[in-house]
Amino acid sequence: MNNSMNQDLILQAIRELSSLVKENQTEMKELRTVVETNHKDVMNRIDTVEENLSEKIRKVDAKVTILSNELLETKADVLRLQQAR
Repeated sequence: MNNSMNQDLILQAIRELSSLVKENQTEMKELRTVVETNHKDVMNRIDTVEENLSEKIRKVDAKVTILSNELLETKADVLRLQQAR
């Protein structure tokens, strides 16, 4: 009878552990889904920020090019005036 009780206790413990493992597996799957969703959201945000920054960099580059050209023209005008004297 003692052996039978021990076996019943062992089986009950195994069932409880099995249930806990299943719960943990379910929770892990849910957490994985959350992490994957968050990862996709973050990657989309990074892509958006990268596109915005690239556009702003192109605009700044164009402005610098324009200013450089205007500076060169101004310097050329100044040089011509100095040489005309």
